[in-house]
Amino acid sequence: MGAHLGRLLDSGDGSDVSFVVDGETFPAHRAVLAARSPVFKAQLLGSMAEAAMPSITLRDDIAAATFKIMLRFMYTDALPGDEELGDSPTEMLHDLLAKADLYALERLKILCARKLRDGLAVDTVAATLATAEMFNCPELKKKCFAFFAEEENLKKAELTDDFVELRKKFPSILDELNEKMGA
Repeated sequence: MGAHLGRLLDSGDGSDVSFVVDGETFPAHRAVLAARSPVFKAQLLGSMAEAAMPSITLRDDIAAATFKIMLRFMYTDALPGDEELGDSPTEMLHDLLAKADLYALERLKILCARKLRDGLAVDTVAATLATAEMFNCPELKKKCFAFFAEEENLKKAELTDDFVELRKKFPSILDELNEKMGA
């Protein structure tokens, strides 16, 4: 079914709403979006002003590339491969997870968290931990802590700019990390 809906999205046949994001227009189908997201359901079928609008400009700090992937996910229930996630797949996954949280797309949020978990590295773990904390992803947070538990990983990660940001924005999470590591 995902392939069929993906073709429907690609063709634009029967679309009844379009989204303008960063100057790019994306035709869509209200029923599909409403079925996947309670936020879109309220926006497109409820009493919000957007319900009657044929074109909606999104200003939710969302990039066109992120919206395109999120929209395709709502139709196909699949994430693209890393090569389709742009120059920085990890950053795209962080952004997608944040937007999945914003639009109440739980399955997308879970899949993004899983891909982030599977791709943890010294240079990404601090930003991933911050994302896990901000968007309530306990399994991802647990995996980040386990990654830090390896002493060399923590020492190397502490040298990254993202770790400095993590320390500034979430000092309590570092206390929790130290407690778990017995330091």
